[in-house]
This record gives sequence, structure tokens and C-alpha cells, in this order.
Amino acid sequence: MRFIIFFICIPLVYSELHEFITTYTGMNEQTTAGIPEFISVTTLDGHQIDYYDSNIKKLIPKQDWMKDYASKDMWKEDTEIREGVQQIYKNNIHVLKQRFNQSDGVHTYQRMYGCEWDDETGYSQGVDQYGYDGEDFISLDLKEDRYITSVPQGIPTVEKWNNNRALFIFLKQYYDYECVYWLKEFLKLRKEVPRIAGTL
Repeated sequence: MRFIIFFICIPLVYSELHEFITTYTGMNEQTTAGIPEFISVTTLDGHQIDYYDSNIKKLIPKQDWMKDYASKDMWKEDTEIREGVQQIYKNNIHVLKQRFNQSDGVHTYQRMYGCEWDDETGYSQGVDQYGYDGEDFISLDLKEDRYITSVPQGIPTVEKWNNNRALFIFLKQYYDYECVYWLKEFLKLRKEVPRIAGTL
């Protein structure tokens, strides 16, 4: 008996999940090591694309392909946003120190937000998480349209934010559309940069 073997060629399609994330870190005072009170870092697929801190008070592009974008009016707006967030964080840390019954020492308040997008399926999802002193504090559940917390100190904030339905309309718009739009725009900018021969 002879067997006939058929080879079927199926083209392989690889999808890639892209991430566009901004992380804000605020501290209640400048440390002795000279670390600024507020730092903002944005990454695209794990690579840093911009940087801002309260010492330099400038938003700096961290990739060559970001320099053209940094010359546009949007860059000024992005810088002003970080200046505003810097002041909000200073106030929030003061409130959190009271909630956690803390007085002395350096304390940190962080937010990591952004989105993920699959370039093959079009699937996207938002990410919005807050931390205090390196521990989970509050996170956004976009499927349920609500914030959740695992610590009692987060309950007053969660109740306040969850009662603001206009906030969720804005967040849904941002994470479903605006964030994904900018992720795609930055991917295009990155792609337009000529690759150096021999790089992988």
C-alpha cells in the first residue's frame, strides 16, 4: 500500500499587540538623591518616546522619529498637560498621606494609563491603574464602567469617581478611539524612519 502525502501551504499571518502607555510618578518631596517630585514617561511597545520631570519642566522626545512631532503645537499642549498633572499629584499625595495616617518620609503616587491594540484583529483595550507607595490602589474596569480598589483608603475616591457618569463617557471615548488613534499615529511615525542596514 502506498501513501500519498499532500503538503498544504497555509500562509502564516502574525498579529502584533501594540502598547501605548504613559506613567506618571509623583513624590511628596524631592529626594536626597535628586529624584524630581514628578516624572512622566510615555512608551510605545516598551520603548520610551518622551520624558518630562518637575526639575526640567520640559517634555523631551526620546526617539529621533519623535523630534518632528515635538516641533508641532500638540507638543506644547502635551507639556502643559504634564505641568497641570504635576500640581494635581502634589495635592493628591497630601490627601493620601492623611488617609493612610502618614507623616514623615517619601511617598509615591503613580498612574499608568494607555491602551493596547492588535494590528491584525483590531482588538483594543484601555489600561488605567493607580498605585500608592508601590502597592495597587485603584484601577479602572472598563467592562463594568467602574473603578475598583482593594484598600479601604481608596473607597472615598472610587465612590466619587463612580458617581461621575460624565467621566466614564469621556474615558470610554478616550480609550476606545483617541488613545488607539495616537498609538497608530506614533506607529506610522516610527515606521517612516529609514532602517539602518543590518539591523534586525
